[in-house]
Amino acid sequence: MLVGYARVSSTGQNLDSQIEALKNIGCEKIFMEKKSGTNTIDRLELKNALDFAREGDTFVVTRLDRCSRSVPDLYKIIEILKNKNVSFKAINQNIDTTTSTGKLMLGMLSIIAEFENDLRRERQSEGIIKAKQLGKFNKEKSLTPNQVEEIIELQKTNMTNQMIADKYNVGRSTLLKYVSEFKKNKTF
Repeated sequence: MLVGYARVSSTGQNLDSQIEALKNIGCEKIFMEKKSGTNTIDRLELKNALDFAREGDTFVVTRLDRCSRSVPDLYKIIEILKNKNVSFKAINQNIDTTTSTGKLMLGMLSIIAEFENDLRRERQSEGIIKAKQLGKFNKEKSLTPNQVEEIIELQKTNMTNQMIADKYNVGRSTLLKYVSEFKKNKTF
């Protein structure tokens, strides 16, 4: 039996294309979930799919990153399947662990996927450091109560909230947050 697994990271994303691809190659049972793929913890449908697969079955995903985004997690999944004598197939990468080439490709692609994740984390970390250097994460208050009172008066003019925010060197959402808090409490 072909056992399919489809996953997207957030509830706003759609599983339809994965489900269609899995059905097109003959998956009789498809497990679906909307959870982050960074680790296998809390991915109930992945666990259910792995538990459901029986000896001789093939566990199928459309792409490796639908199953796992790290080499250790991918190898844990592959080891679980191997111990149950279940094959693994990733449709888009044409990986099939019943072949030596498929096993080699699986290893290489999973290492590349982890490398890409590491690069993304490094870029994010560099961005945070840069933002901190520019004072974007400054814990001091962005606006004083007097400035918020001035802003409330400016809102009565033909200036937009974005124009006012630019004038005070804050983001529009920050400006609105301060105004809302000030109106509720008359201070912050």
